[in-house]
Amino acid sequence: FLYNQSRMSPLRLHLFGPPRLEENGRVVEIGLRKAEALLAYLAVNRQPYSREALATLLWPESDAGRARANLRRVLHQLNQILGQDLLESEGDVLQLKPDLALWLDTKRFDELSEACLPVPAGDGGLSPECQARLAEAAELYSDDFLSGFSLPDSPAFDEWQFFEAERLRRVLARLLEALAEANRSRGEYGKAIEYARRRLSLDELHEPAHRLLME
Repeated sequence: FLYNQSRMSPLRLHLFGPPRLEENGRVVEIGLRKAEALLAYLAVNRQPYSREALATLLWPESDAGRARANLRRVLHQLNQILGQDLLESEGDVLQLKPDLALWLDTKRFDELSEACLPVPAGDGGLSPECQARLAEAAELYSDDFLSGFSLPDSPAFDEWQFFEAERLRRVLARLLEALAEANRSRGEYGKAIEYARRRLSLDELHEPAHRLLME
């Protein structure tokens, strides 16, 4: 069973492509890159962090006092923009509220993919249910993770962003291969070609996708 928050969460955070936050179907203009970066980091990882760790992540070149002051200001601005407290604080530790109803596209992508990958061998291949789930995951992946977004003054954040983007691209590659083969085996050649071509856009030298297209 996959828990899909999309029907019940007033907050939706899109991280495929530039970060975009929606509340009750309306785009929320945050306008602060560090605030967007902090929200993305906490939403993806969903674990507690010390204020010092977050301040150092986002303002590595500032002294400790100034970095923490910047963090306090960003947290205050986030809460003002959204009109609610997103964070749970215990002592010096911060995290997004565990019960916060926040739908996250990358989380949904992972849920759909993990339920159906890898495809078991020898049992008929991808089931229709998994085919539908992976198709939904492929549709969610509208662009690379945080594409076009960066923090030039925060190498640690950029490194985290890079590795998360690479992980998601690898998952996308696997599910596109599974979808291309599943559609080919069911005679849905148009869809098979579409998924195979999309797989090749990730790696032009991927031989299985070339073979499928030739078939």
